[in-house]
Amino acid sequence: MYNDANMNNMKIKFDSNFTLDFGAANQTRVYGFLYENFQNDILKNQVFYEIEVTFKDFNGNYVFEINRREVHINNKIPASKIEQIANVAGQAIFPIRIKLKRDGQIDEILNQNEIAKRWSIERKNIFEYYKGSNAETIISKIDDLFLDECRLMQSINQNWFFHLFFKPLYVSYSEKLRIKHIWKSPVFGNQFIEYGAVQTVQEKYSHDDKISINVDGISIDERTIDEIRSGYNFSKSKFSESEAACVESKFNVDYKLYTEDRSIFSVNGTFDTKIDENTNHKIQVEIYHLAESSSYRPWSDAGMKENARIFQAWQESIDDDIIDFRKPKWQVPNTPKPKIPKPPGERIELFVGVGPTVKTDSGFWHWIKSIFKKK
Repeated sequence: MYNDANMNNMKIKFDSNFTLDFGAANQTRVYGFLYENFQNDILKNQVFYEIEVTFKDFNGNYVFEINRREVHINNKIPASKIEQIANVAGQAIFPIRIKLKRDGQIDEILNQNEIAKRWSIERKNIFEYYKGSNAETIISKIDDLFLDECRLMQSINQNWFFHLFFKPLYVSYSEKLRIKHIWKSPVFGNQFIEYGAVQTVQEKYSHDDKISINVDGISIDERTIDEIRSGYNFSKSKFSESEAACVESKFNVDYKLYTEDRSIFSVNGTFDTKIDENTNHKIQVEIYHLAESSSYRPWSDAGMKENARIFQAWQESIDDDIIDFRKPKWQVPNTPKPKIPKPPGERIELFVGVGPTVKTDSGFWHWIKSIFKKK
């Protein structure tokens, strides 16, 4: 564990090619999630919940099990019929197990069938308490969601926790400690805005011994704000002579990672979008580890990585010691070659034995409410 008070004066230790990798050992943490929606700096909506995250390492393949606790909307439990149905449906997703890609993004959902079974039970309970065409319409839409892995993955990506927690942080950065990529965010629930983003790692550890990563982006979306909110996936102005102003939006997200295993300590993001000359839409999202104590530090994988490096170097040196008697390693210059009897028919090699080889939701709410806005 790191207790060096001068860590913030040190440069970050990368792997080869300025790479950061995820290395958390098997453990369970609780994170707090806060979503706030502002209009002209006036708070309109707030969503808060705690979420339990379990890391599991299967020989370098990381699986996350995620379970959401009680949801609070504007400091209250869901009250309206729509909110209650959405809460029950959303809770059927949890616990969800996902496998990660090496860069930190979601690769696949591992318990799709389990989620579908939970929903089949919950939908019966919903029909017992909620009657009418509105409930039937919502449940019909949710049925399609839970039975289709692609749609479920899309819905998860619209949830701000999943959207920000599982980003490509574990990549090879340039010598300038930055990379550029395209970033799409669900600023209007199930409607995304496309940004050009620059992702930068700070050269030194932070004052609290964390690795700081900043992602700064500006909209490159060619659609207007009305086209985005109406669900168009293309710019209509390209097919007409009239000119229309593209959406104006920008974002900034700060990540802090634990030095010991590069797992996430906190995420703070702000997304600003201009609606019109008089209206600005802002989203703020916070994710933070609710550690058991203020001095909490995770176990470091530095020793394991060093052992792996030593073993790799040792294995390569052993490979260099393989002797082939058919080929002399050296020969004295200007010396006549000795006469050697004809070699036997079989190749003779001597290998040095080394033993066995070691092998190493808030987006969901917006989606539900958008059902009633579609014509």
